[in-house]
Amino acid sequence: MAVEEEGLRVFQSVKIKIGEAKNLPSYPGPTKMRDCYCTVNLDQEEVFRTKIVEKSLCPFYGEDFYCEIPRSFRHLSFYIFDRDVFRRDSIIGKVAIRKEDLQKYHNRDTWFQLQHVDADSEVQGKVHLELRLSEVITDTGAVCHKLAARILECQGLPIVNGQCDPYATVTLAGPFRSEAKKTKVKKKTNNPQFDEVFYFEVTRPCSYSKKSHFDFEEEDVDKLEIRVDLWNASNLKFGDEFLGELRIPLKVLRQSSCYEAWYFLQPRDNGKNPKPDDLGSLRLNVVYTEDHVFSSNYYSPLRDLLLKSADVEPVSASAAHILGEVCREKQEAAVPLVRLLLHYGRVVPFISAIASAEVKRTQDPNTIFRGNSLASKCIDETMKLAGMHYLQVTLKPTIEEICQSHRPCEIDPVKLKDGENLENNMENLRQYVDRIFTVITKSGVSCPTVMCDIFFSLREAAAKRFQDDPDVRYTAVSSFIFLRFFAPAILSPNLFQLTPHHTDPQTSRTLTLISKTIQTLGSLSKSKSASFKESYMATFYEFFNEQKYADAVKNFLDLISSSGRRDPRSIEQPILLKEGFMIKRAQGRKRFGMKNFKKRWFRLTNHEFTYQKSKGDQPLCCIPIENILAVERLEEESFRMKNVETTQATRQDAPNQGDLDRPPELSCTHSTLCPRPHMPTPSRAQTAHYSAWSKGAGIPLIPPASFGA
Repeated sequence: MAVEEEGLRVFQSVKIKIGEAKNLPSYPGPTKMRDCYCTVNLDQEEVFRTKIVEKSLCPFYGEDFYCEIPRSFRHLSFYIFDRDVFRRDSIIGKVAIRKEDLQKYHNRDTWFQLQHVDADSEVQGKVHLELRLSEVITDTGAVCHKLAARILECQGLPIVNGQCDPYATVTLAGPFRSEAKKTKVKKKTNNPQFDEVFYFEVTRPCSYSKKSHFDFEEEDVDKLEIRVDLWNASNLKFGDEFLGELRIPLKVLRQSSCYEAWYFLQPRDNGKNPKPDDLGSLRLNVVYTEDHVFSSNYYSPLRDLLLKSADVEPVSASAAHILGEVCREKQEAAVPLVRLLLHYGRVVPFISAIASAEVKRTQDPNTIFRGNSLASKCIDETMKLAGMHYLQVTLKPTIEEICQSHRPCEIDPVKLKDGENLENNMENLRQYVDRIFTVITKSGVSCPTVMCDIFFSLREAAAKRFQDDPDVRYTAVSSFIFLRFFAPAILSPNLFQLTPHHTDPQTSRTLTLISKTIQTLGSLSKSKSASFKESYMATFYEFFNEQKYADAVKNFLDLISSSGRRDPRSIEQPILLKEGFMIKRAQGRKRFGMKNFKKRWFRLTNHEFTYQKSKGDQPLCCIPIENILAVERLEEESFRMKNVETTQATRQDAPNQGDLDRPPELSCTHSTLCPRPHMPTPSRAQTAHYSAWSKGAGIPLIPPASFGA
């Protein structure tokens, strides 16, 4: 969380190990077992979800989670859910830890008892309320007191079923009266601005038959309270959802007639006693960190010292290396170091220096970069930051297909299900491995440049240190790109944003087998079959003992570790410059006319210009950015639109005019694009890109002026 206060920033983070649950209540059915998963919530916002453990009342998760907390919060909560295929998943119980209590459990395994979850107790958010008590003289001369309750705004209300349409009810309640009023509903916001005032008479009539005469009693004030209830306006038949309440006794107005404050919403007391049943327990290890950070100028000397680390001889005397030595875990030093050095473009020299020093200390080429050293952690973090987009582009389509096709791939004879065939499963798995292996080994040109520069330095350092081993230049690189980059992403795709959630158990097993095989293929070890502990994996690997697989791996490693490779398309993430709708000339129609144009969604990045039928569809056409020579504005009346432009581009390898798969770039004049001719600009490009060639004429692209001139 970043809270600015007089130049001070408070940075919050939490690292959680979700161990296991035990003694969960049995399911009221014949099997008695449950399919359970655990979620991590900041107040009511889910930030993490574990895998589903099937058919168990003592599920073991063994998952780690880390996140930076960007806002204030009151509770860190853990919910155990039982998956239901046909209905909404049911909550078994929860563990809620208040923020101020997190330090009690800092970095130690603790068993927490699961508590019951009631809809009336699940609240979050706060309300800004102003109360004002004033005297009013009635027409009869009697003095009465009126209360003005002003509800200004709310913050941080929970999102219920994907939406939040909140409203508030304000009630003046006492032993013998209850008067309620309601605000307007605020649509689609969990931070509503109400700013509504409600008036209540804080008096008690002496005779209910004479409503005009009031007798104010001082002790009545102590018996009255203002209650504010927040609700989510729901279209469901079950009614509106309760979001929280607050109760304020009017005696707070004895000291001052005006009272204004923020109040946290509280659970509703519905008179129900919690069930005494034992819901089981959950083992957790929570590390909550709150760092206070000054403005950047305070750290300028330290920053300059760290940036010079790559130039220090020996590198073990540098500030960055010393920081890695004094930290309890290398990861704690690697994360901030890599972020700082990446920002200032110094990560490659520093990693090259510490990796070279580590290689010089290594005695056996088979153990190179196998330890959790500062160099290994820094390379891991660099790949995670710089290579995430590369990883998604390379693996995500194939991983999604594997998750959707759901073909059986179990090759362990002991785990085969009834009706499954071992040979068919092996063939399914072989096809998947082939697909994954092919997309990886053909993705070298897309590998980020910063990763390639690091791999080049690793390759050179290893080859220089172990000159008698011809394969060490490959294993030094493959130990990172395969073992620590591709294999973990295949094994746990949800951790790398390749899938939104954990995969189901069958798909998870398939991905585990694929990951093992890919890892072994990339290792280039001499005795690959012996590297498997399981005999069935050694049998399956016989499919891949051909030399073509080793050659493909070496070609891929050569490409991503070659010197001087500078592919502008290999940066971490394409930068979106502009997107929106454009008008494109339709194919096979007459030259002019409003019906001859189609609306298309375009995207311009620093890599390419693409367009598709609608946002999110597959591109119909792609023009590399280096092929676009100019974007020029046409006449205002062209095509009866206010602003029209033509994108002009060229390609060096333009095919013949009849080739529709790769449309040609042809010379043209602007008069062919406009209803009436106009004077051409002398500096315009002489060639234009056409999206297709039809009936002897080019079909141009015509984006609107908002695309930029």
